[in-house]
Amino acid sequence: MQIKIFIRTFRSAVDAQMFNSVLHTKWPELIKPMTGARFRLVYNESTPTVSTVIWEFSDDKVQKKIEKIIEAEILKFTEALPNRQVHYSGSVELDFTGGE
Repeated sequence: MQIKIFIRTFRSAVDAQMFNSVLHTKWPELIKPMTGARFRLVYNESTPTVSTVIWEFSDDKVQKKIEKIIEAEILKFTEALPNRQVHYSGSVELDFTGGE
């Protein structure tokens, strides 16, 4: 499994909220036909100017397909709502759940 994390810090909470609302409306339909991809938007009330997205991909092929969609869809919004970005990508090395 591959994971990619996008952390975007906007100038204001309103800008972050506008960006997140686009994610809420667009991404469910964009990834609906894609198998092997999971999208999670993380919100923290103490950092309202930050938008964190966690992607999980079943393999490199799915990741590359989604990244092409990300480039096409998100670029127009990040140009309109300037932000500082940090991306991290890697393979899952260890994964377990407590309470089992």
